[in-house]
Amino acid sequence: MKVPSFAKLFDHSILRPDATHEEVRQFAETAVQLGTATLTVQPHYIRFAAEMLKNSDVLLGTVVGFPHGNETPSMKEYQAKRVLDLGAQEIDMVMNIPALKNREENIFIRDIEGVVRAAHGAIVKVITENSLLSDDEKRRACQWIVKAGAHFVKTSTAYTGGGATLEDVQLMVEAVKGKCLVKAAGGLTKIEHILEYLKAGARRFGSSRTEQFISAFHALPQEMKAQFSKFASYPC
Repeated sequence: MKVPSFAKLFDHSILRPDATHEEVRQFAETAVQLGTATLTVQPHYIRFAAEMLKNSDVLLGTVVGFPHGNETPSMKEYQAKRVLDLGAQEIDMVMNIPALKNREENIFIRDIEGVVRAAHGAIVKVITENSLLSDDEKRRACQWIVKAGAHFVKTSTAYTGGGATLEDVQLMVEAVKGKCLVKAAGGLTKIEHILEYLKAGARRFGSSRTEQFISAFHALPQEMKAQFSKFASYPC
């Protein structure tokens, strides 16, 4: 796997609430230099980041219902329309966690369907926030997300004290049964983690440490790099 292909596994993300223009600029420059799948920013920075990504093949991602997901379906659909109007090209949304826990399937699915509808084919990734869920709830969330037509299920926002785990990725891959893809985010620190998660079925990674992973990939011996070669990026 060449480095640009490896980089396409990553959403290079700067979603901290205190991020500054200069920090977003630096992240954008890194995303373009590395050739990541996306640069993912808060809605406040969409127009600014769009200018930075001009003439690159890095897509602009943003978030809806972030970080808690407790807005109503109509609110999230409106948010999705607005961020796309501003220039976003992919959306990571937080699912309605209370609706899942209360087994309110209709509300849960409408919540996601509205965003998918507003996206008009753009990739929608739904964050399950696994640190707040039992294993049964994780499975149910994945099954309902598939019903709603999203492209990815995603492990976490990394804002509730939890991140991706190998066990959760395996559970989610099994639950979606190939009907959507799995994104891992939060807590990944080593290149070995990326390979383990790829083998478990993850096909996209959210990270603020993308540059470190690319450097670590460069430093791998050829036989180790070859283990990544079967995991090409997934354009959906």
